[in-house]
Amino acid sequence: MKANDRLAILTYAVLTLTGAAVLAADSTPVLVDAAYRSKHWMTVYTNAVPLTWDWNTNATKATLAVNGMNSAFSTNFVTSASNYLWQVSGASVPASEDVYTLTLTFSNNTSVVGALTSRLAVVAGALGQTPVNPVAGSRAWSLIKKNAVIPYDASWTEAATNAASARLVVAKEGGAAQTNAFENVAGYAGWQLVHSDWGYGAFDLTLSFPGATNVWAAVLTRPLDGTMIGMQ
Repeated sequence: MKANDRLAILTYAVLTLTGAAVLAADSTPVLVDAAYRSKHWMTVYTNAVPLTWDWNTNATKATLAVNGMNSAFSTNFVTSASNYLWQVSGASVPASEDVYTLTLTFSNNTSVVGALTSRLAVVAGALGQTPVNPVAGSRAWSLIKKNAVIPYDASWTEAATNAASARLVVAKEGGAAQTNAFENVAGYAGWQLVHSDWGYGAFDLTLSFPGATNVWAAVLTRPLDGTMIGMQ
């Protein structure tokens, strides 16, 4: 999706560039992400996210809808407003990870005249400390209990850098399957397990990119809620 079709999102970045010398002194370093495929463009790094937009010339009002796996809300604007500070959660660090779809719909007194969209992800490591399990063979790597944020990226492997889109397939062993197609080759996918029909058991996840022959696969297990006691 083109940049001018999206809500403008202020995010942090990866590369540090130092400005030209002025009066024999360097300017303050500025963080710039020069890779347009980078997931940094859709990652939330602060609980307060400023949103800005340009109005459709035929619009008299607009509605912002924010929909995630764990929460959703909407708010309205008149033409005098061109920015909004989105508070991701009530706490400074969100209690759970999530992927949000933001849609700003422009309308007049009779019909919809345009819309802007964006996707943002809240991941644990971006806003606070992330617990790390260094044991490669630990069962914790293959267990899942709540809604999950799944990162995907074609740019890290040379064979997939020319891909134009991505596809993530989630299939329950012996059950239903879901195919997710993404226009961007780098980003986050929200997998909603809570209050859904997925249930419990083993799930096969496969990630593929058009133009790349390899398929990345993983198996995750969602155990039953509660405490299990083994007896001999």
